[in-house]
Amino acid sequence: MQGRSFTVRFLIDQKNNIQTQINSQQVAPTEAIGLLEMAKDQMMENLRKGRKNIFDVKGKP
Repeated sequence: MQGRSFTVRFLIDQKNNIQTQINSQQVAPTEAIGLLEMAKDQMMENLRKGRKNIFDVKGKP
C-alpha cells in the first residue's frame, strides 16, 4: 500500500511573483482544505507565541 501525500509548494521569484504547485496523492479535496487550515492555524499560533520560525511545528507525526 502506497502512502498518501499532500504537498504545496510556493515559488517566489525576484519580482515577488508567486507560483503555486500542488501535488496530491489519495487525498480528497475537502481533506486537502482541512490540512491547509490546520497548517494555517499552527503558523498563526506560532506567531501569537512570538516564535521566529513559524514553520517549526512540533506535535504528532
